[in-house]
Amino acid sequence: MRFTNQCFSIVSPGFNPTYDETSVTGTVHWGCRDNSDCSLNGQCAEEGVCECRPAWKGERCETMNILPTPKNSGYRGMDMNPATRKMANTSSWGGAVLPGKDGELHMWASEMTEHCGIGAWAQNSRIVHAVAESADKPFERVDVVWEVFSHEPEVVPGPNGEYVMYFTAQLRGEHGDCECCRDGSGPCDGSTGPGDCGDDVDYEFLKNVGDSDPSWMSFTDDPAGNWSEPLQILGDWQGSDTNFAPVILKNGSMVALWRDWTALGGSRVFLATGSDWKDPSTYVRHEVELFPDLGTAGTEDQFIYLDEDGNFHAVFHHMYGTATESQWWLDATGGHAFSANGWDWTYTGVSYGDPLARYDTEEGQGAEVEFDDGSSFTFTRLERPHLLFGGDGELQGDPIYIINSAQYGFGTDPGTGAENDDACYTLVRPIFQG
Repeated sequence: MRFTNQCFSIVSPGFNPTYDETSVTGTVHWGCRDNSDCSLNGQCAEEGVCECRPAWKGERCETMNILPTPKNSGYRGMDMNPATRKMANTSSWGGAVLPGKDGELHMWASEMTEHCGIGAWAQNSRIVHAVAESADKPFERVDVVWEVFSHEPEVVPGPNGEYVMYFTAQLRGEHGDCECCRDGSGPCDGSTGPGDCGDDVDYEFLKNVGDSDPSWMSFTDDPAGNWSEPLQILGDWQGSDTNFAPVILKNGSMVALWRDWTALGGSRVFLATGSDWKDPSTYVRHEVELFPDLGTAGTEDQFIYLDEDGNFHAVFHHMYGTATESQWWLDATGGHAFSANGWDWTYTGVSYGDPLARYDTEEGQGAEVEFDDGSSFTFTRLERPHLLFGGDGELQGDPIYIINSAQYGFGTDPGTGAENDDACYTLVRPIFQG
């Protein structure tokens, strides 16, 4: 079948530009009809124009209004290089942040041991706890919560002041399988290089199937520790890691998003509910895909919250389209979706980053981040979004900070084929408040 010189349209609230060299994409302007056309992040004015709340911008109020950030903010781990006895970079991959009763901010981040980069996440990731005086100050690691392998912590407030962590894990020990700082033979800079992970890593399996370790829940009343014995959630699930992300309501029930990873469809997002967050047997895994029109690659790394009117919102790592088959999940952009009832969701478009950027090209690779000294840097990957809110830490209102994993190495291989180009840290940026 030939489609030469033909024109097609997709009726969708989100703009997902194609990367096909032979096509031209764009949007046709149409006025808003009600507040849902403004992504529930603003008001639809009489003239059909969205008036966004300060934290949001864009024609449909789908994009976060992110401000320049101090260069030293976020979490940048440092550990001793055993060969040189000097401190060396340790990479981390995003973190959940909540305020503590001690007046400090507490972060739970994925961190790669043995000075490896994100390419070694499936072999070397652990979950660490870090603190900071405020979100614009550096976070400092204070302890390790879960050893290798543990990853993608999502820490949310419970209805009675609990800190509730959802994470992926197959705990096996202090050290990872990859050794990226061997007796001075590697740069020991938080990156993964050839040979660091040996010959036993089935990269094609990870690419096509994803990590298949189970998801767990643990909670505490004290962010400094004393976590409960982890309980497995979605125990009947046979598939990829779930990126499980809930919001716990005041009555103790839960609305969550989870994902599946497939070789052909990428990351597909689904709904989960639970009548009692403390009892995983009440969790129900719904299997109707929420965003089937996203096409190949899909979206992942979901984070869910409520606005002041009780509407549900979520942000994601947005992965639709890319320049090559082997790199189609690496776009450095975010997504946004909303739901008035928690069941029916609308994906609105790109919430951070450049929707027209093409990965692995000189003119459009990655996402440019501005710093408050007037400088900027283009990160090749910007994923794992978490949001921080004002007040006592409830996941409600408009966000005041966004936290991302940020790869500053220039690698385009998301697995253990990295060429010492996958170093990363956890970036924190303020969001405009008016």
